[in-house]
Amino acid sequence: MRPILIDVDTQHDFCDPNGALFVRGADALAPRFQALVARAVDTGTPIVGSVDSHAFDAWEFAGAHDAGPNGERPGFPPHCVKGTRGWLKVAGTLPPRTRFVPNVRLPDDELAALVERRSPHALMLEKEVYSFFANPNAEAALARVARGAARFLVFGVATDYCVRAAALGLCDWLAKDRREGDVWLVGDAIAAVDPAGGEAALAECLARGARTVTTREALAAMAGPA
Repeated sequence: MRPILIDVDTQHDFCDPNGALFVRGADALAPRFQALVARAVDTGTPIVGSVDSHAFDAWEFAGAHDAGPNGERPGFPPHCVKGTRGWLKVAGTLPPRTRFVPNVRLPDDELAALVERRSPHALMLEKEVYSFFANPNAEAALARVARGAARFLVFGVATDYCVRAAALGLCDWLAKDRREGDVWLVGDAIAAVDPAGGEAALAECLARGARTVTTREALAAMAGPA
C-alpha cells in the first residue's frame, strides 16, 4: 500500500506563538513535522498538503463585507493572507520541489503537468475553508498521486478543524469509489484549538475508520522507496 503524507496547514499563523491564529502546542511539534517531511523526501513518498490562502478581504475575517457561501460570518482575525509571513509554511515543511495548486479548477492537462512534471516532492492545495477537498482539484490530484491502494498519513493543525476535515474527507474519498486504502492520524503530530474538541474530532475520525499512530510508526511506514 503506497504511503502518502498529508500535511495540513503547517503555516506560521497557526504554528508560531506570534501567529494570528496560533494553535497552542503546535510550535513544540515542529521537530515531528520536520522529521515526517524529511523522511518523505528521502524515500520518495509523495506529499499532498493544504495551505490556508486568503485575500485581505476574506469573508472569514472579522468585519468582512461579504458573508460565506452559506451565510457564514466566523469573524476570525485576518490570517494566512497570501504572501504574508503568516501564510508561509514553517521551517522544514516545504520540500525543495513543491508545487502549489491554486483554488480554481484546472483543465486536466494543466493539473497533470502540475502533479507529474519533473516529479515534485509535494503538492500544496490552496483552500479558503477547513477541508482541502474544497479545492476543486483535490480529488483528481489525489487519484493521480495514489495510483491505486494508498495509506494516508495525516499530520498538522488543527485537530478539531482542518485535520478533522482532511481525515474525514479522505475516508469519504476512499469509500466513495471503494478505493483500497486507509487513513492514519499521526496522533503526536497534531494539535487542537480546544482539547475537548480535539478528542471529539479524533473519536469521530476513528468511528469512520481512521486509526491513530505515532510519529515513529508513520516514519516506519515510509521506510523505503514509495
